[in-house]
Amino acid sequence: MTSMSPITENGAVRLGSLGWSIPAWREAFYPADMPDEWQLTYFNTQYNCVFLAQADWHQVSPDQMAQWHADTHEQFIFLLEGEGPPPAELAGKALLMRRDDARILWFSRDTSLKELATALSGNSAAMSRFLISSDGDLGQMERVATLLEVMGL
Repeated sequence: MTSMSPITENGAVRLGSLGWSIPAWREAFYPADMPDEWQLTYFNTQYNCVFLAQADWHQVSPDQMAQWHADTHEQFIFLLEGEGPPPAELAGKALLMRRDDARILWFSRDTSLKELATALSGNSAAMSRFLISSDGDLGQMERVATLLEVMGL
């Protein structure tokens, strides 16, 4: 039996946010004395995906993308806004997708957990899903993580 790539695991549910450099997280999530260049490494210990807008990731050098690859665990996925093949430097850890891709469930501090639970248990439960915080509200991200745990996802 062959193992599936973390990107193609059917039914996998991953939790992340729109970026990892969120100013409000400076001391609320990241240790106060943590250098900026360590933030992704820390982020990937708590979450297993991140969505990056096309304008953000297109400005990054290939060397920096290679560093992102090295700084994240094997199951971590970069969701890059756009179409086409992902950059070679993020091979095996990136998907290019549109913001309105059906696999992405966007949520914010105001999103009903009941609505998220319903969406996750719907008839698309066999496909991989990405729960992405659009506003980086840490309290809601924690509640969503608990919801996933309670649902066995």
